[in-house]
Amino acid sequence: HFLQKAVKEDLFEVYYQPVYSIKNQDFITLEALSRLKHPVLGMIPPDVFIGIAEKQGMIAQVGLLQFRRVCRFIKQNEHIMKKLRNVKFNLSPSELLKPGHSQVLISIMEEYGLPARYFQFEITETVATEYSESFCKAVEDFTNAGIGFGLCLDDFASGYANLNAFLKLPFDVVKMDRSLLTGISCDEQAAVFYRSIVMVMQNMGYMIVAEGAETEEEVKMLREWGVDMVQGYYFSRPLPGDE
Repeated sequence: HFLQKAVKEDLFEVYYQPVYSIKNQDFITLEALSRLKHPVLGMIPPDVFIGIAEKQGMIAQVGLLQFRRVCRFIKQNEHIMKKLRNVKFNLSPSELLKPGHSQVLISIMEEYGLPARYFQFEITETVATEYSESFCKAVEDFTNAGIGFGLCLDDFASGYANLNAFLKLPFDVVKMDRSLLTGISCDEQAAVFYRSIVMVMQNMGYMIVAEGAETEEEVKMLREWGVDMVQGYYFSRPLPGDE
């Protein structure tokens, strides 16, 4: 019931987590993350309200409300785009499967007068490999619109990717799932596995984002392995736009 009220009254918030470039030694992009605060329960975990929104058929509405918030944020702070490569925005399976949804996103960018290159859409591994027909149509729309730096594959190696399907899709950036970082500083096998995936993906031409870095030791290892970008609490938690 609260989710319906939140959609009707646009009660969602957007937090931003910066992504650090090892090469540039600076933050070069932001990921936009949805947040929802209940007046009694407090902050509701994104996995919870996003899951409910998907089951109730409201996720596309939530996504569009949030995308408009991101566009307003960029429009009000357009000077930051001189420093940032883009702002990353997550798309759910339901949104990608909805006919015409990609065109609606593009029209919102145009409504705010923002270049498509300001944005990069993150698509989960599952969507990219299971919903190929609908996904490819959305990808075509985004590519024709000039979405900046292609697409980002999120949660890589979190499940069982169909690599044949994955290799046919125009991703430029691969984000390693945070679960893969667990134990890399004390488990040699985990470290070798992570480093091997990074090497293979980079040899294929992808830029790599390591998600979930929390310690100095992890960041040091990622730097030594030549990871392109790092995202995690070590650098910053997700922050409200005014912060």
